[in-house]
Amino acid sequence: MGLIYYKINCMKRIWNLTCILCMALVTPTMASQSTTSITDDREVVFFSLNAIAVLLSIWITTSFLLRLIKLFLNDRLRRTLLERNAPSEIIIEILPKENNLIELALSWCCVLFAGSVGLTLCYFTQPLGLHSAIILSISLAFGLLAYYFIRNHKNQS
Repeated sequence: MGLIYYKINCMKRIWNLTCILCMALVTPTMASQSTTSITDDREVVFFSLNAIAVLLSIWITTSFLLRLIKLFLNDRLRRTLLERNAPSEIIIEILPKENNLIELALSWCCVLFAGSVGLTLCYFTQPLGLHSAIILSISLAFGLLAYYFIRNHKNQS
């Protein structure tokens, strides 16, 4: 249940960050333009949205990598504590539960892999348009479906 609340909070943060970046990037450039050309406005908005997408993808990727590093370091710390015969109460208090971190890393792995497959398919099926958004959303849905099947298989065994 805590994982669901965590993902909802992450999505709220992503949405807030996207809105703030959009307002910060688009509003000053739109207000400072002296031309009233529609194509210039579209170029500014398109450039701003591309910048937001790049920053957001960098943030998502780095947060995934940091969580993965944290998972490996916690495992290493657990092994070291077990080798030195530390009491199990101390180990439980110090380290977070392993299942939550593994499931979180697995979910991010599935989503990022599906997103990269979707972006690759969008690249090979140009021109970019509404069908690219459909391809990307379907690939992300398949990534979440793969995570669901992996998690169910893990719970059954």
